[in-house]
Amino acid sequence: METHERSPGVLIGLLAVAGLCIGVGDAYAQTSFFLRLAPEVGQATVEHTKKVTIQGGSSSSTSSSSGLALAGILSGGLRLKLPGNWHVGGEIEGVVSGRRKLKGTILPTPNGNVHDVWPGRWDFSDLSGVGGNVLLGRRLGDDRSRVYVFSGIRRMWTEFASGGTNPATGVAGEDRERLGRGPWTIGAGTTLRLKWPVDFRVRYFRSLTDWAIVEETVRLDYRYTASGVFISVGVHIFD
Repeated sequence: METHERSPGVLIGLLAVAGLCIGVGDAYAQTSFFLRLAPEVGQATVEHTKKVTIQGGSSSSTSSSSGLALAGILSGGLRLKLPGNWHVGGEIEGVVSGRRKLKGTILPTPNGNVHDVWPGRWDFSDLSGVGGNVLLGRRLGDDRSRVYVFSGIRRMWTEFASGGTNPATGVAGEDRERLGRGPWTIGAGTTLRLKWPVDFRVRYFRSLTDWAIVEETVRLDYRYTASGVFISVGVHIFD
């Protein structure tokens, strides 16, 4: 089996965010620490492509599926106050997904070739992950509220599956793997200083994951492109 994640530098990115948090805390006195707990809900779309290669020839088929996704997030980080009511910071987050599967069906390529793609079911399910973000924002009014933008990367552990049924014999098979993927994220948020600091965020993510099954005469290539928009409403349990 071969695996390939098209989001290089995931570990480097997380270490950079951690270094920012630690370095800022050591170098400046005007910093604040925060701890954020939030549920997250959104619409995710996954496009799955299956490619079959036999005897030098190949065929491929693609389908997509969309659905609701849920997660819980605990994050912590540091902010550095800058002149002009600006601030910059970094955070590290842990993610537990609701494990709602997105399911789809690969359509066959009935062209009479030995390398035709067979019809079959596929699914995609996030499990858990860790990540990091860099934040840039501005304080509003009496410093009780702020708006900000953020960007980062997560390391998600995800279960992928793709199946096929031989139309001639009715025999079905499935390839299933748990792999890491690195979705990049960009988003915006606002924090309102109520009795507890309440934090609203919207983020967009995208990732591309390839893996393959290679046997003596057959190669099966699987590609999953995932994207979506998520909204979270969190509480700063420490800020």
